[in-house]
Amino acid sequence: MKYFFLFVVCLLGGTWFYQWVGDHPSYLLVVVGKTSVEMSLWFALVCLLLLLFLYWVSHRILIGGARSVGKQVNRLWVGSERRAQKNTSAGLLSFIEGDWRPALRRLNRSAPNAQAPLLNYLAAARSAYELGDEQQANALLAKAEKADPNAGLAIALAQARMQMLGKKYESCAATLERARKLAPKHPVVLDMLRQVYVHLQDWESLEKILPQLRRQSTLSEEELTELTSLLYRKLLQRAGQSSSGVEAIQAVWHQIPKQWQSHPELLLIYVDLLEREGESSAAEVVLRKALQSDWNDQLILRYGLLRNTDASRQLLKAEGWVKERPGNSALLLTLGRLSMRNELWGKARDYFDHCLKIQASPEAYAEMARLLANLGEHESSTEYYQKGLLMTADQLPELPMPHH
Repeated sequence: MKYFFLFVVCLLGGTWFYQWVGDHPSYLLVVVGKTSVEMSLWFALVCLLLLLFLYWVSHRILIGGARSVGKQVNRLWVGSERRAQKNTSAGLLSFIEGDWRPALRRLNRSAPNAQAPLLNYLAAARSAYELGDEQQANALLAKAEKADPNAGLAIALAQARMQMLGKKYESCAATLERARKLAPKHPVVLDMLRQVYVHLQDWESLEKILPQLRRQSTLSEEELTELTSLLYRKLLQRAGQSSSGVEAIQAVWHQIPKQWQSHPELLLIYVDLLEREGESSAAEVVLRKALQSDWNDQLILRYGLLRNTDASRQLLKAEGWVKERPGNSALLLTLGRLSMRNELWGKARDYFDHCLKIQASPEAYAEMARLLANLGEHESSTEYYQKGLLMTADQLPELPMPHH
């Protein structure tokens, strides 16, 4: 019914138009030089429409023929889909084997007819980069993006890996930030950012992604602990180089999580920086509080090396700790040093002697030898120096010795 109604409308419209043309006679006169052509206006319009139709048909035939010829040429040059698949497989095998030149040739040539041209272009780009042709590698990445506009993450990661291989860390960081916008929680992106920030020593940026690294990264707990320790060490050391002095150091320290403020290595760095800035009293408070909450031999040894503090108060505090740890050699060595700073020579000698009886160390031997030398007991001092020196050397082999 629809077509019938359309046919009736066209028939009636055509009849009306034919009568209208008969009632409105017109003509068209075309003069070219001495030649003139006269015809009906409506006939001229029909001829014009016919010419336009013939032009359109000819154009379609020519374009279709050209495309057909192009496809045939492309098929002859690149090969059929089956051949493209075969070349892709061979190219990927060469790629895995690290044979870059045939990999590049086969993958690039078979990409247009491949089932997944993106893979061809990505692997070919890496092959070109390995061959030292960075310009071709970038061109192939552009083709990969054109082949699959939705593969932005894969393309960015491929480009970032090449930039990291070339040690172009700043460019790599920019590429990875672009990839991170596409996939904020992607573990590979985060791990590569971690590596780049460490190379760039961009500790502030590394600190920002640290929480996500803990949640998403494939790093082990031990590796995460080492990374976190490195980060806070570097932040403290950088603050120590700041012109703001102790304010910058304390600002960084207060930003460090509480559980990491008890980390001995970080505590020692913080104490060293405070003492260097003339804040020995503050350093003493930090060490004392840390030792009260969690005992550590490294910290007690550092406690005995503090300068420009109230030595008598330190000695009194440390002697309170010895009641709980009477056999701790590190504490006894520190007590001996604090006694020396208070010029209590006899007490210092007793503490050093007690320390050596519990656990001998080169430091304890050296302290006892130095004290005895200044007390005039040179023979005993030399004996202690020799014992300490022997402890610093590796186990000596048995060798013949000269006889007196």
